[in-house]
Amino acid sequence: MTNAQLVLEKIQSTLCHEGTTYKGRSGTYKYVVGKTTAEGTINGVVKKINEAGEEKTAGSFKILSDGTVTRFTGLATKVTRDITKSLPSETTAEVNTESQPEAIAV
Repeated sequence: MTNAQLVLEKIQSTLCHEGTTYKGRSGTYKYVVGKTTAEGTINGVVKKINEAGEEKTAGSFKILSDGTVTRFTGLATKVTRDITKSLPSETTAEVNTESQPEAIAV
């Protein structure tokens, strides 16, 4: 799982109240995940929901594979930075050398 996916999950679990719906400074928003690039960047659309429950496109979001949020309509930059900082650096598979046989040079 890339840091982009972790950031999106963290946004959903901490800020969203109904699925992908969240409160922003100027109203209620909903994000819809679009394409994920081969590098792991997640893109999507952000829709603003009015009092009647109608959705209108308000902007977009982009989360780079390293977890950096370059834009997310309706969320303050400080909030997205804090979420990115709260995640561990991208996990790499660690090799357990203790359980592997020792290599012998010939």
